[in-house]
Amino acid sequence: MNYNQMYKAYEGSVIASRLLARTSFPDSLTGRGEIRLQDKLGNILKNYFVIDIRRQSVLQDAMDQLWRREKRELLRPLKVRMGMDEGEEGVDHGGVQQEFFRLAIAEAFNPNYGLFAVIDEQTQMTWFHPCSPEPLYKFELLGLLFGLAIYNGLTLPVNFPLAFYRKLQGSSMKTPYGIVDGWPALSKGLQSLLDWSDGDVADVFARTYEFTVEAPGKDLMIDMQRVGRWDAWVPEELDPDANFCACCGATHDTNSTVERSASPVPSIDEAIPPKPGQGSRSDSSDSEKLSESSHASAEDGTGTKPSTPPACPSSPSSFSLTSHANMVTNANREQYVSDYIYWLTEKSIRPQFRAFSYGIFACIHPRSFSLLGPNDLKTLVEGTQDIDVDGLEATTHYDGGYAAEHQTIQDFWSTVRDFSPKQLKSLLEFVTASDRVPVTGWESVQFSVQKNGTGDERLPTSLTCYGRLLLPEYSSRAVLKEKLELAIENSKGFGVP
Repeated sequence: MNYNQMYKAYEGSVIASRLLARTSFPDSLTGRGEIRLQDKLGNILKNYFVIDIRRQSVLQDAMDQLWRREKRELLRPLKVRMGMDEGEEGVDHGGVQQEFFRLAIAEAFNPNYGLFAVIDEQTQMTWFHPCSPEPLYKFELLGLLFGLAIYNGLTLPVNFPLAFYRKLQGSSMKTPYGIVDGWPALSKGLQSLLDWSDGDVADVFARTYEFTVEAPGKDLMIDMQRVGRWDAWVPEELDPDANFCACCGATHDTNSTVERSASPVPSIDEAIPPKPGQGSRSDSSDSEKLSESSHASAEDGTGTKPSTPPACPSSPSSFSLTSHANMVTNANREQYVSDYIYWLTEKSIRPQFRAFSYGIFACIHPRSFSLLGPNDLKTLVEGTQDIDVDGLEATTHYDGGYAAEHQTIQDFWSTVRDFSPKQLKSLLEFVTASDRVPVTGWESVQFSVQKNGTGDERLPTSLTCYGRLLLPEYSSRAVLKEKLELAIENSKGFGVP
């Protein structure tokens, strides 16, 4: 999807290198001037966007090295060097990138980290944490990491509902059908509320016109009829010092008059304090700010944005959470369902989603996503989790004396066919560093089996950089099964036993 843009960025650095080789600089250019010139030229002349990652701090290193990068750097092909200080031998031919993103995403999306939460135990899908204590710049940097993976054609070990991809495309969810894949039980309940015809729903469902948010240490019950769609809703007692506003993602002083910009899209720059000694985020020539229409879905639930949203209240506690909400009746149930879905997918996570999408769109133009439907976009990002053993076998290559007819290979595929879905994913991850199949199919997966000596005491190993399984020749299928299961359950790192 972004090959032409990546190729232009790569060619631009190559051309700049050639021009520099033919350029002579005056001898008077010394000292700080020379150092500044070298720093600028370093960013221009690099053919790849290279990041160095330590395995013990994958996510922190990733955020540190993505901080304030110029856009022309992000658009170059990505190369990851990971675990070099720990003695690993990884050479990035694709496998190291997959391993890096797998580890970074797993850490970032861990519910204990406070950024995302599992929204349904049945689907195990992830959604933004409405009351996350983490600053918005972390969401933006994770969005940038997310966008880099998509830009470089890598699948990600995430499980977002279709509502997330619809929001990236600028759409909004208005009916229970729009959230059925992520919140199946909730969707079913809301649809039952709409379909009920045997009397008034107030007598049967006994629902109040409220939206529930799981905040740290408490559940918030918010009266959706009293809190407008552009009103702040986070109560002051959650963070009385910060006075965080969930409406616009800013921090307000309750003792001062607050004015809001006419733009409905908050400035993420204002939420990201500069590191010491650093200036602006990037050169103005490299910064492409997104238009309001590029960022988010419709803000008022009707498909249009208000041209000038109301100003944020000076205090996030300007309304009462303890007031008695009205009951949901036959007369207001349709509006209630619409409001509930709006709060669920838009208002409660507005600042977090905006920061995250801002990071994604730093290296991918929003219009790129409009070329696909939500289901296709989800498959492009997340890949396919169903592993077809026949498809994998048909595209596997053999080296070092093995062939499809070799007895060890026959035993290998016989064993793999008996694996559970979880074991199949572990095997694929053990060899390729990813447990998912790209949208382009098995033809895009590097998977080969190479003979690695003979002996029942040896364990299978892998070179994930090249998608290669190093499989010893065993005396029986039972031994092969035992050693293979042991290897895939206890693997970590590149070239590290």
